[in-house]
Amino acid sequence: MFCRGVTCRWTLKMAAGCCAFVIFAATHTVARGEQTQAIATETTQSATQPATTQPVLSWEARWNGWEGLDIEFIDRSHWRTVSEILMRTPEEAIADQRVRFAANFGARLEVDAAQLGASGTLNDFESGVALRRLSLISRGMFQLVAPIDFKLELGYIPGKFNVKDAYLVSPEIDYVGRVKLGYFQPPMGLDLMTSSRDLMFMEPAAPLQALAPGNEFGIQIGHPVFDERATWVLGIFGNGQRSGEYGNASKNYGSAIGRATWLAIDHLNPQNPVLNQSLHLGVSANYQYSTTSTVRYRSRPESYIAPHVIDTGEITSRRGATLGAEAAWVSGPLSVQGEFLDSSLDVDNGPDVNFYGFYVCASYFVTGESRSYDRNAADFERVTPLHDFAFGRPGWGAPELGGRLSYTNLTNGEIRGGRLGILMGEVNWYLQPHVRWMLGAGYGRTNGSHNDGDMFILQTRLGVDF
Repeated sequence: MFCRGVTCRWTLKMAAGCCAFVIFAATHTVARGEQTQAIATETTQSATQPATTQPVLSWEARWNGWEGLDIEFIDRSHWRTVSEILMRTPEEAIADQRVRFAANFGARLEVDAAQLGASGTLNDFESGVALRRLSLISRGMFQLVAPIDFKLELGYIPGKFNVKDAYLVSPEIDYVGRVKLGYFQPPMGLDLMTSSRDLMFMEPAAPLQALAPGNEFGIQIGHPVFDERATWVLGIFGNGQRSGEYGNASKNYGSAIGRATWLAIDHLNPQNPVLNQSLHLGVSANYQYSTTSTVRYRSRPESYIAPHVIDTGEITSRRGATLGAEAAWVSGPLSVQGEFLDSSLDVDNGPDVNFYGFYVCASYFVTGESRSYDRNAADFERVTPLHDFAFGRPGWGAPELGGRLSYTNLTNGEIRGGRLGILMGEVNWYLQPHVRWMLGAGYGRTNGSHNDGDMFILQTRLGVDF
């Protein structure tokens, strides 16, 4: 509770700062300020030589349209003695940026609507319209002794305030790579590692929602290797806020989580995406341990407006392990992706149990675009249409057709969490890189628990970010 309280107070202050910056940017497109300090230098030739004026503190704020608000502060005199200042030439003083802060501020808005139907014993399937996500996002770097990257994303998800990311990242360190510290997504599950803004579907596949960890407090190390064709990441994590969007609902666990990836086929062509050819392979592992803890796995039917339909309830267990495998193949506009997860638990006062799930999906860009791959994070990035949609001008944006089949089994032994199979179809329309409309339709069935029946889902989303 202490950590959660501190996090909320800190993030609320940051949210207020983000709002102030956005309001400032709306009324001032470009603002600049400089504070100057006269630095006197003496020479043996003349005691009356005029003082040299140097910029010491400078700042800039610029609104960049869809790219958000950029703000930069530079202080060249911080932590410097008078003798150091007098011994430096003007050129050295200008180049020496002892303290620097640079950040980009943006936001994301997503609105969902769904028509839901269910049969059998499935309850609480209510159609409706909901604000799916409203976030303020800040990312950038600050430099004191060394440059440190940071990201903060906070906002609203249905019914609750949510901290999505709040972390710092160090510069590259020999042998260990970059150190990441704070609250973020652990390195497990390609669908969860990829930003919700860049997923093929409105929600991650049900097996990952149930079995993979959600955002948690932790520290991790890792970096790309072999000319950025492979990555490795290893981290130690504690439980995150249980009001998170996805991930298992286990309590009082510590986790060691690792992920390794390999770009087996590496023919990426950013200038001509139609020629992209790539094959991503990855494995991950999550070992959980605690002296007093409970595990809980559950999932919605890949619609956030729908309720949880499979749920193990709380299982008393001190140890557990989850293994994952992932693959993604891209050939120009065609993309195929799949993942498998298997979780085993040592149950107190009962037999061990095993749960698992998998999904496979595919998509095709009608106008020839291709999914962009991030070599550093080993996941997928924003889709950029070859021609943005515009009234009265050529260009239709980027229409994408997709389909996904997923299966999750949370019933084993005495645990009757249920089995869920879902077939989902999707049409996405990227009007431009920052605006996307999505339409999904799906059929699912659940059994093996008190929830037994069929479900029908028709849902849509309009998403905007800057």
